[in-house]
Amino acid sequence: MFICRYIDSSAESGSPGYGRLERRRDGDTVVPVVHDRPAGRWVDGTGRTRPLGEVTLLPPAEPSKIACVALNRAPDGHAAVGDQPPTGAASCAVVLKPPSSLAGSGDTVRHPGPEWELKYEAELAVVIGMRCTRVPPYEAARVVAGYTCANDLTAYAKPSADGSGGPGRTGFPPVWAKHFDGFTPLGPWLATDLDPADAEIICTVDGETVQRASTRDLLTPVHEVIAAVSEHMTLLPGDVILTGTPAASGPLPVGSRVEVAIADIGTLTTTIGIPGERQHER
Repeated sequence: MFICRYIDSSAESGSPGYGRLERRRDGDTVVPVVHDRPAGRWVDGTGRTRPLGEVTLLPPAEPSKIACVALNRAPDGHAAVGDQPPTGAASCAVVLKPPSSLAGSGDTVRHPGPEWELKYEAELAVVIGMRCTRVPPYEAARVVAGYTCANDLTAYAKPSADGSGGPGRTGFPPVWAKHFDGFTPLGPWLATDLDPADAEIICTVDGETVQRASTRDLLTPVHEVIAAVSEHMTLLPGDVILTGTPAASGPLPVGSRVEVAIADIGTLTTTIGIPGERQHER
């Protein structure tokens, strides 16, 4: 089953909702649904069924936090083969991103500026369906609302003008690399029946394939990632875990069109726009 988060395109105002995507010969439709947290499943809700073309898709999650698992791929892009997966802090290092970094499929994300090198990181994202903590790996699937495509956009400060390297002429430490607005595109919808143990991930930039791998190559498998993150923090409904990117992340100049496709989910599309002007509200 595919679950999208949407708002009516024709309405001047309204509240976002969740819908079940129904494939029909005469056109795809969206049936309103809600997540039954105690039961751990999506059930039909109230409201009007709409053609997919009459809604605007939103990021399919409303997280309090986004946990990014770093260094979850072997240097050669393949995990070691054996009965025991690699363990240790490096295989489950976690960086948190704010909810303001969310973007939906089809959105334009502004480049942070010439002092930064923006890079793509295609990943499988887990969306949590219930409040949970210290989840055993064998129960990880029970706390999941669905899986979706993610692009863990990351901006690295360029070396200083004299070529000395370091954090760059911005003076910003690397911790800021993932926190810009729009740096977590998610979508286009959630897949509830996906097997996360062997999902193929393909990333293209302007039509050229730049990343291709499977979740089977992760050093720490998805169910163990969920267990490890929940060991260190309580996860709430809507929270997102990014499970790790394949090798070969590369640069994204302004104007780039990035697509992250995961078999049995769909394709997440992002365009890189020009840097924005500084703004503030009173």
